[in-house]
Amino acid sequence: MYDLKDLHKKEIELLQAVHDACEAMNVKYVIMHGTLLGAVRHHGFIPWDDDIDICMTRENYDTFLREGSQYLPSNLMIQHVIFEENCPNYYAKVRDVNTTFLHKEHINLDINQGIFIDVFPIDKIKNGKIRIATEFYKRKWFDLIVNCYNPDYVASIQRTRSKLIGEVLHWFIRKSVFRIRDWRKYILKEDARRRFLHKIGDDCTFISIYRNVTDKFSLFEKRREYDFDGSVFYGPEDYDTILEELYGDYMRIPPKDKQITHDPLFVDLDRGYSKEELAIILNNIP
Repeated sequence: MYDLKDLHKKEIELLQAVHDACEAMNVKYVIMHGTLLGAVRHHGFIPWDDDIDICMTRENYDTFLREGSQYLPSNLMIQHVIFEENCPNYYAKVRDVNTTFLHKEHINLDINQGIFIDVFPIDKIKNGKIRIATEFYKRKWFDLIVNCYNPDYVASIQRTRSKLIGEVLHWFIRKSVFRIRDWRKYILKEDARRRFLHKIGDDCTFISIYRNVTDKFSLFEKRREYDFDGSVFYGPEDYDTILEELYGDYMRIPPKDKQITHDPLFVDLDRGYSKEELAIILNNIP
């Protein structure tokens, strides 16, 4: 359906544009997660990876949301619930509107579906085992509610038991939480809560959005340059501490069954499609 190397080239162009915009705004970012791992282990993309993750400390992130569109090329948009009300995430994406990268869980969402990089805020939290655990489960509950609110996300779940639980939660959420709360306001309220926590937080932060893995917030304030498939981007200076906590023996190549991609339903690297056009295309996919 598409060549992964061509997708990598498009995504590097996208990251380069974000890098240039950040330089112009004096906004600091770091590559993170699989992107940082790829830079260290492969000096570029992990061969089977199909996305890019960057992070910004809260103040830089807020500046990027507020001013970034003025510095990005016209074909790039910042996708966030403050700009696109049906956006399902609390974090931001930068998308190329002249391309398409359709996820299973986004089939019926009226949002832009271009190729993207994820932009995550890094917030301080209060230190201490009980406080960290409490905050982690607050975020897990929030993610569960937001994900299960979307019927396409529930439909994309593979395991039968998990899917049944997702369907029950979807019914409960539709009948309770979002009968009295607007989806957009719910996400913005959580974002405001995390922003306030950042103001009173300690030198501690989550370094994974899905796991209870924490380290010093100050790790993300010291940067260095990394070679990434012939381009140069910023990442955290102490990559070893971060990658070891995230992946353990991170220089070891995982087995084939652990080499996971997003497995998109449809990709077009040269054109963006409307929701109606994508519906027609999906009806013709076997």
